[in-house]
Amino acid sequence: MSYYFEVSGETAWNPSLRIGKWYLSFAETAAELIQRPTGLTPSDDDTCAVNMQMFRQFVEGLLECYASTRHPVQHGLMRGVLLTSLVILERGGVAIAPKSEREASLLEEVEIFARSM
Repeated sequence: MSYYFEVSGETAWNPSLRIGKWYLSFAETAAELIQRPTGLTPSDDDTCAVNMQMFRQFVEGLLECYASTRHPVQHGLMRGVLLTSLVILERGGVAIAPKSEREASLLEEVEIFARSM
């Protein structure tokens, strides 16, 4: 079984059901911590609509939080949800320009990470 993340009716990502639920859980927790809504609206039919305007703001907030510290544990904890979110954002047609070296370094990993999605 799969979980579909859809942008304007198009599938941006369709992981297994379990992975999709893990991601949603991590994203919701991250949204609480950075105080921004995710832009993700899950449905009972194992799909999740992605509001790209809100999702972009969420991802930008995650990226700012990531780049604001050198704490290796925080980076490790944020990395999975952030890279996954950046791939979904990119697949939805939105590119983010890095604002710092730390952001640029992470954004370089998106293409490689996307291959496993």
